[in-house]
Amino acid sequence: MRLVILLIFVFTSNICFGLEGKSLKKKLSVLKKQTVTIHNDILKNDDELKKIKIDIEKNSQKKTIFEKHIKDKEVVSRRLFLLLQDKIYLSPITKFIKNLTVQSDDLITKQIVREFFLKQAKTSINMHLESIEGIVEIKKELDNKIIVFEKKKKDLRIKLKTLEKKMKEVSKLQKKVKVDLALKIKEKKLKEKAKNLNELVSGVEKKKKSKILRSGTIQYPVRGEIVSNYGEGKDVRKSKNGVVFKVLQDSFVTSPINGMVVYANQFRSYGNLVIIENNEGYYCILSGMKNILISSGIEVLKGEPIAKLNKGKNNQLYFELRLNGKIINPKSKVEIL
Repeated sequence: MRLVILLIFVFTSNICFGLEGKSLKKKLSVLKKQTVTIHNDILKNDDELKKIKIDIEKNSQKKTIFEKHIKDKEVVSRRLFLLLQDKIYLSPITKFIKNLTVQSDDLITKQIVREFFLKQAKTSINMHLESIEGIVEIKKELDNKIIVFEKKKKDLRIKLKTLEKKMKEVSKLQKKVKVDLALKIKEKKLKEKAKNLNELVSGVEKKKKSKILRSGTIQYPVRGEIVSNYGEGKDVRKSKNGVVFKVLQDSFVTSPINGMVVYANQFRSYGNLVIIENNEGYYCILSGMKNILISSGIEVLKGEPIAKLNKGKNNQLYFELRLNGKIINPKSKVEIL
């Protein structure tokens, strides 16, 4: 009787744990998708900020040009006034008018001069006013863009905080979800035994592929300047088998594919290194990150933040892509963001 009760208890427990495991995985999947969406929003927001910043710089230049234009117009107007005045009073027509009649001399001369100067002044004032209207309009547009810029910056800070919060939730939940412990044990052994990257990749390769979402396209793991292309290897510290990125600001490194993390640890001169594989035969190798946010044995989504990279000359990200064990040019397969 006791044995029957024990068996029922074990059976019931397994069912409960199984259901709980499925529930956790579902919740984890939702959170991961949210991190991808938020990170994509951050990239979009960042692009908008850059465009607004360029517009602000252009408007500032226009404002400076208009201000100089107005100043120059004022100087020219003053000189023109003096020049014209001098010419009018010394011109033959003035002498002729004076000789017509002594009584009307001053009146006629002054009238001619007044009408001439009024016409010139009207033209000059209209041009001056147009310049002032132009600078007022530019200043107004500039002020509006600065307001939008500040709002976008605020939105960006909020989204970054939201992303950090979601990633903490993912990390906390990930610890509760059952992972492939065999990968963790293999990772520890390979870290010590593998002599080079080829041996490491061969060692982590899984014989039995897990059911992972198809990646479709592959995307670059980070936004930044490519300082070394595939096959170049300009710097001895960079491998010619991949692409090297330099970022202009602190950035998240994202997974290029939907896949399984088969290695996430330090490895020799590569420093922090992550290897992600999928059931299509792709292996994404990333190194140079400051912090790794995931661990081996877990599944990741394309675009999911998996590490952090700080800006700086010596902080560069190395990205290598392999297909069925063969090193290939990432640009031939990557979806340009």
